[in-house]
Amino acid sequence: MNLAVDQQHIMQVIDWSRFDLEGWLYQFGAWMFSASGTCGKSINPIAVAMDNAVKAQKYKKLTKAQQQQIIVDYLSGDFEPPKAKRSRIACQISDNEARAVQRLILDIQGQSEILDDWMDAIISRYFYGNSWAEMVTNERSQMDARMDVKCGLAALHCKNMIIKFKGK
Repeated sequence: MNLAVDQQHIMQVIDWSRFDLEGWLYQFGAWMFSASGTCGKSINPIAVAMDNAVKAQKYKKLTKAQQQQIIVDYLSGDFEPPKAKRSRIACQISDNEARAVQRLILDIQGQSEILDDWMDAIISRYFYGNSWAEMVTNERSQMDARMDVKCGLAALHCKNMIIKFKGK
């Protein structure tokens, strides 16, 4: 398939019955790290773009003081970037299927702050493989993280009913 295939066409030609919704999200996480450089960082251009978008979104939510502290920590050498975890899931999707999964998230992001929080939880859990405890922040408890993921999955499923979803 041509890499320049338009996004809507990609969404239509994917065999969404191969995995359920969570399976597709886990597969995207495995795909992100399927091409890694010598330092363990992804060299996959779509994965790098997704990382940069997530970082930019999180950076915008910080106060000026928090933004300045990050810069100071980075310049002083105290900043430690989060370590990417390799998934135990073997990547079974193609680049075009990964683009389609990415499109699922991008179509919902930016519509509201609540949806963005839910998608942030989905990205954290499925793409980066964070545990429930690792998803805890000053604004989000472990229970909130679980609920945000459930709500995010429901929102994704409602927008894309063709994808199987085993709601628990």
